Amino acid sequence: MAYDFNFGSKTAKGGFASEREVVKKFKNWKNDKEAQEWLRIMGYPLEKIQDLKVFHIPTKLNKEKKVFFGLEKDEDIEFKKADVQVRLLIKIDNIYKVENISIKKISSGDYNQVDKRKVDNYKKIWGFDDDIAISLKLFTGEILPCDFDNYDGFVNIPCDKLRDKRRIFLNELKEDKLEKIIKFFNCNKHLIVADVLRGRGALSANWLMVLKYNKKEDITDWALVEINIVVNIYCKGEVSLTKEGSLKIGQVVMQRKGGTPDPDKLQFKIKPSLLLHKYE
Repeated sequence: MAYDFNFGSKTAKGGFASEREVVKKFKNWKNDKEAQEWLRIMGYPLEKIQDLKVFHIPTKLNKEKKVFFGLEKDEDIEFKKADVQVRLLIKIDNIYKVENISIKKISSGDYNQVDKRKVDNYKKIWGFDDDIAISLKLFTGEILPCDFDNYDGFVNIPCDKLRDKRRIFLNELKEDKLEKIIKFFNCNKHLIVADVLRGRGALSANWLMVLKYNKKEDITDWALVEINIVVNIYCKGEVSLTKEGSLKIGQVVMQRKGGTPDPDKLQFKIKPSLLLHKYE
Protein backbone atom coordinates (compact mmCIF):
# COMPACT_ATOMS: atom_id res chain seq x y z
CA MET A 1 0.00 0.00 0.00
CA ALA A 2 1.45 3.38 -0.98
CA TYR A 3 1.92 5.88 1.80
CA ASP A 4 3.26 9.41 1.97
CA PHE A 5 6.54 9.41 3.91
CA ASN A 6 6.03 13.10 4.68
CA PHE A 7 3.33 12.35 7.21
CA GLY A 8 2.81 14.21 10.45
CA SER A 9 0.56 14.13 13.45
CA LYS A 10 -3.01 15.34 13.60
CA THR A 11 -4.84 16.79 16.58
CA ALA A 12 -8.21 15.66 17.88
CA LYS A 13 -10.40 17.84 20.07
CA GLY A 14 -12.11 15.92 22.82
CA GLY A 15 -8.97 13.96 23.64
CA PHE A 16 -8.50 10.23 24.08
CA ALA A 17 -5.57 8.37 25.59
CA SER A 18 -6.14 4.62 25.78
CA GLU A 19 -6.66 1.50 23.71
CA ARG A 20 -10.24 1.18 24.94
CA GLU A 21 -11.06 4.71 23.82
CA VAL A 22 -9.62 3.92 20.39
CA VAL A 23 -11.88 0.85 20.29
CA LYS A 24 -14.91 3.03 21.14
CA LYS A 25 -14.04 5.42 18.33
CA PHE A 26 -13.75 2.59 15.81
CA LYS A 27 -17.10 1.20 16.98
CA ASN A 28 -18.61 4.61 16.23
CA TRP A 29 -16.83 4.88 12.89
CA LYS A 30 -19.89 6.07 10.99
CA ASN A 31 -19.96 9.25 13.09
CA ASP A 32 -16.42 9.59 14.48
CA LYS A 33 -14.16 11.71 12.28
CA GLU A 34 -10.89 10.32 13.71
CA ALA A 35 -12.01 6.73 13.12
CA GLN A 36 -12.97 7.67 9.58
CA GLU A 37 -9.54 9.20 9.03
CA TRP A 38 -7.84 6.06 10.39
CA LEU A 39 -9.82 3.89 7.99
CA ARG A 40 -8.86 6.12 5.07
CA ILE A 41 -5.18 5.94 6.09
CA MET A 42 -5.47 2.15 6.13
CA GLY A 43 -6.81 2.32 2.58
CA TYR A 44 -10.52 1.61 3.09
CA PRO A 45 -13.05 3.91 1.34
CA LEU A 46 -15.87 4.40 3.85
CA GLU A 47 -18.55 3.67 1.28
CA LYS A 48 -17.03 0.22 0.66
CA ILE A 49 -17.24 -0.89 4.29
CA GLN A 50 -20.15 -3.27 4.76
CA ASP A 51 -19.43 -4.20 8.37
CA LEU A 52 -16.78 -3.36 10.98
CA LYS A 53 -15.94 -5.11 14.23
CA VAL A 54 -13.24 -4.00 16.63
CA PHE A 55 -11.67 -5.72 19.63
CA HIS A 56 -9.36 -4.69 22.45
CA ILE A 57 -6.57 -7.26 22.86
CA PRO A 58 -5.65 -7.74 26.54
CA THR A 59 -2.06 -8.12 27.67
CA LYS A 60 -2.76 -11.61 29.02
CA LEU A 61 -4.91 -13.95 26.97
CA ASN A 62 -6.93 -16.80 28.45
CA LYS A 63 -7.67 -19.99 26.50
CA GLU A 64 -10.92 -18.57 25.09
CA LYS A 65 -9.20 -15.41 23.85
CA LYS A 66 -6.37 -17.41 22.28
CA VAL A 67 -8.90 -19.39 20.27
CA PHE A 68 -10.85 -16.23 19.37
CA PHE A 69 -7.77 -14.47 17.98
CA GLY A 70 -6.48 -17.60 16.23
CA LEU A 71 -3.34 -18.07 18.31
CA GLU A 72 -2.16 -21.59 17.52
CA LYS A 73 1.62 -21.41 18.06
CA ASP A 74 3.82 -20.23 20.94
CA GLU A 75 5.29 -17.68 18.55
CA ASP A 76 1.86 -16.08 18.14
CA ILE A 77 1.75 -15.33 21.86
CA GLU A 78 5.43 -14.54 22.43
CA PHE A 79 5.51 -12.03 19.56
CA LYS A 80 2.11 -10.41 20.12
CA LYS A 81 2.31 -6.66 19.46
CA ALA A 82 -1.28 -5.71 18.61
CA ASP A 83 -3.45 -3.86 21.15
CA VAL A 84 -6.49 -3.39 18.92
CA GLN A 85 -7.84 -5.55 16.10
CA VAL A 86 -10.19 -4.20 13.43
CA ARG A 87 -12.11 -6.63 11.22
CA LEU A 88 -13.78 -5.16 8.14
CA LEU A 89 -16.21 -6.71 5.67
CA ILE A 90 -15.60 -5.01 2.33
CA LYS A 91 -18.32 -4.89 -0.31
CA ILE A 92 -15.91 -5.43 -3.20
CA ASP A 93 -14.89 -9.00 -2.35
CA ASN A 94 -17.26 -9.77 0.53
CA ILE A 95 -14.46 -11.07 2.79
CA TYR A 96 -13.14 -9.81 6.10
CA LYS A 97 -9.94 -7.82 6.19
CA VAL A 98 -8.04 -7.82 9.49
CA GLU A 99 -5.87 -4.93 10.70
CA ASN A 100 -3.82 -5.18 13.91
CA ILE A 101 -2.82 -1.93 15.59
CA SER A 102 -0.09 -1.44 18.19
CA ILE A 103 -0.71 1.65 20.33
CA LYS A 104 2.02 3.67 22.05
CA LYS A 105 1.16 6.47 24.45
CA ILE A 106 3.38 9.43 25.25
CA SER A 107 3.05 10.61 28.83
CA SER A 108 5.57 12.48 30.98
CA GLY A 109 8.55 10.62 29.51
CA ASP A 110 8.96 10.06 25.80
CA TYR A 111 10.60 6.63 25.91
CA ASN A 112 8.30 3.63 25.61
CA GLN A 113 9.29 0.00 26.16
CA VAL A 114 8.48 -2.16 23.14
CA ASP A 115 10.03 -5.51 24.10
CA LYS A 116 11.72 -7.24 27.05
CA ARG A 117 13.02 -10.79 27.52
CA LYS A 118 15.80 -12.83 29.07
CA VAL A 119 19.01 -12.85 27.04
CA ASP A 120 18.64 -16.58 26.24
CA ASN A 121 15.23 -15.91 24.68
CA TYR A 122 16.79 -13.38 22.30
CA LYS A 123 19.65 -15.82 21.63
CA LYS A 124 17.10 -18.43 20.57
CA ILE A 125 15.25 -15.94 18.36
CA TRP A 126 18.21 -14.22 16.70
CA GLY A 127 20.96 -16.83 16.91
CA PHE A 128 23.85 -14.83 18.34
CA ASP A 129 26.79 -16.79 19.79
CA ASP A 130 27.76 -17.61 23.38
CA ASP A 131 30.22 -14.70 23.66
CA ILE A 132 27.45 -12.19 22.87
CA ALA A 133 25.06 -13.98 25.23
CA ILE A 134 27.56 -13.84 28.10
CA SER A 135 28.36 -10.19 27.40
CA LEU A 136 24.67 -9.28 27.44
CA LYS A 137 24.08 -11.27 30.64
CA LEU A 138 26.91 -9.32 32.27
CA PHE A 139 25.24 -6.17 30.96
CA THR A 140 21.84 -7.05 32.45
CA GLY A 141 23.25 -8.46 35.68
CA GLU A 142 21.95 -11.96 35.03
CA ILE A 143 25.61 -12.89 35.48
CA LEU A 144 27.08 -10.99 38.42
CA PRO A 145 30.38 -9.69 37.05
CA CYS A 146 32.53 -10.03 40.15
CA ASP A 147 31.42 -13.66 40.60
CA PHE A 148 32.12 -14.57 36.97
CA ASP A 149 35.03 -17.02 36.52
CA ASN A 150 36.10 -15.58 33.15
CA TYR A 151 35.79 -11.92 34.21
CA ASP A 152 39.17 -10.93 32.72
CA GLY A 153 38.20 -12.46 29.37
CA PHE A 154 35.20 -10.12 29.01
CA VAL A 155 35.64 -6.98 31.11
CA ASN A 156 38.36 -4.40 30.52
CA ILE A 157 38.58 -2.82 34.01
CA PRO A 158 39.09 -4.25 37.52
CA CYS A 159 35.95 -5.30 39.37
CA ASP A 160 36.46 -2.70 42.11
CA LYS A 161 36.41 0.04 39.43
CA LEU A 162 33.02 -0.91 37.95
CA ARG A 163 30.37 1.81 37.97
CA ASP A 164 27.86 -0.72 39.33
CA LYS A 165 28.96 -3.99 40.96
CA ARG A 166 25.62 -5.61 40.02
CA ARG A 167 26.25 -5.41 36.27
CA ILE A 168 28.55 -3.93 33.68
CA PHE A 169 27.95 -1.26 31.06
CA LEU A 170 28.76 -2.13 27.47
CA ASN A 171 31.65 0.35 27.39
CA GLU A 172 33.25 -1.68 30.19
CA LEU A 173 33.53 -4.74 27.92
CA LYS A 174 36.78 -5.73 26.27
CA GLU A 175 37.08 -4.19 22.81
CA ASP A 176 36.74 -7.48 20.90
CA LYS A 177 33.56 -8.43 22.79
CA LEU A 178 32.02 -5.02 22.19
CA GLU A 179 32.93 -5.10 18.50
CA LYS A 180 31.24 -8.49 18.17
CA ILE A 181 28.00 -7.12 19.66
CA ILE A 182 28.01 -4.04 17.45
CA LYS A 183 28.75 -6.11 14.33
CA PHE A 184 25.93 -8.57 15.08
CA PHE A 185 23.31 -5.89 15.73
CA ASN A 186 24.44 -3.91 12.70
CA CYS A 187 24.19 -6.96 10.40
CA ASN A 188 20.77 -7.90 11.82
CA LYS A 189 19.38 -4.43 12.48
CA HIS A 190 16.26 -4.68 10.31
CA LEU A 191 15.28 -8.11 11.70
CA ILE A 192 15.75 -6.95 15.30
CA VAL A 193 13.84 -3.69 14.87
CA ALA A 194 11.05 -5.51 13.04
CA ASP A 195 10.76 -8.14 15.77
CA VAL A 196 10.56 -5.64 18.63
CA LEU A 197 8.08 -3.36 16.82
CA ARG A 198 6.02 -5.53 14.46
CA GLY A 199 6.38 -8.92 16.15
CA ARG A 200 5.40 -12.15 14.42
CA GLY A 201 2.35 -14.33 13.99
CA ALA A 202 -1.40 -13.79 14.21
CA LEU A 203 -1.21 -10.72 16.45
CA SER A 204 1.79 -8.99 14.90
CA ALA A 205 1.15 -5.31 14.17
CA ASN A 206 0.13 -3.96 10.76
CA TRP A 207 0.03 -0.40 12.08
CA LEU A 208 1.49 1.66 14.90
CA MET A 209 -0.60 4.41 16.46
CA VAL A 210 0.94 7.07 18.68
CA LEU A 211 -1.19 9.06 21.14
CA LYS A 212 -0.17 12.15 23.09
CA TYR A 213 -2.98 13.39 25.31
CA ASN A 214 -3.05 16.94 26.69
CA LYS A 215 -5.38 16.77 29.70
CA LYS A 216 -5.42 20.53 30.29
CA GLU A 217 -6.64 21.29 26.77
CA ASP A 218 -8.43 17.94 26.30
CA ILE A 219 -6.79 17.30 22.92
CA THR A 220 -4.82 14.38 21.51
CA ASP A 221 -2.03 14.52 18.98
CA TRP A 222 -2.00 11.26 17.05
CA ALA A 223 -0.31 9.49 14.17
CA LEU A 224 -1.18 6.18 12.49
CA VAL A 225 1.64 4.71 10.41
CA GLU A 226 1.98 1.47 8.44
CA ILE A 227 4.35 -0.84 10.30
CA ASN A 228 6.91 -1.34 7.51
CA ILE A 229 7.38 2.42 7.36
CA VAL A 230 7.70 2.48 11.16
CA VAL A 231 10.42 -0.18 11.01
CA ASN A 232 12.31 1.75 8.33
CA ILE A 233 12.13 4.95 10.39
CA TYR A 234 13.46 3.30 13.55
CA CYS A 235 16.19 1.53 11.55
CA LYS A 236 17.64 4.86 10.45
CA GLY A 237 21.05 5.51 11.97
CA GLU A 238 24.09 3.53 13.07
CA VAL A 239 24.51 0.91 15.77
CA SER A 240 26.51 2.63 18.48
CA LEU A 241 27.05 3.05 22.21
CA THR A 242 25.06 5.62 24.12
CA LYS A 243 26.77 7.95 26.60
CA GLU A 244 25.34 5.80 29.40
CA GLY A 245 26.93 2.61 28.02
CA SER A 246 23.83 1.03 26.48
CA LEU A 247 23.35 0.27 22.77
CA LYS A 248 21.51 2.37 20.21
CA ILE A 249 20.27 0.38 17.20
CA GLY A 250 19.21 3.01 14.70
CA GLN A 251 16.52 4.82 16.72
CA VAL A 252 15.92 1.93 19.16
CA VAL A 253 17.71 1.81 22.52
CA MET A 254 18.69 -1.53 24.05
CA GLN A 255 19.32 -1.42 27.79
CA ARG A 256 19.11 -3.33 31.05
CA LYS A 257 15.55 -3.26 32.34
CA GLY A 258 16.37 -2.74 36.03
CA GLY A 259 13.72 -2.04 38.65
CA THR A 260 11.09 -4.60 39.55
CA PRO A 261 10.05 -7.13 38.46
CA ASP A 262 12.67 -8.97 36.35
CA PRO A 263 15.49 -6.39 36.61
CA ASP A 264 17.96 -8.57 34.68
CA LYS A 265 15.98 -8.73 31.46
CA LEU A 266 17.10 -6.97 28.29
CA GLN A 267 14.68 -4.31 27.08
CA PHE A 268 14.19 -2.29 23.91
CA LYS A 269 12.76 1.24 23.97
CA ILE A 270 11.73 3.82 21.39
CA LYS A 271 10.66 7.45 21.31
CA PRO A 272 7.11 7.30 19.88
CA SER A 273 7.25 11.06 19.33
CA LEU A 274 9.37 10.40 16.22
CA LEU A 275 6.12 9.52 14.48
CA LEU A 276 4.55 12.84 15.41
CA HIS A 277 6.99 14.67 13.14
CA LYS A 278 7.52 14.78 9.39
CA TYR A 279 10.22 12.86 7.60
CA GLU A 280 12.04 13.62 4.40
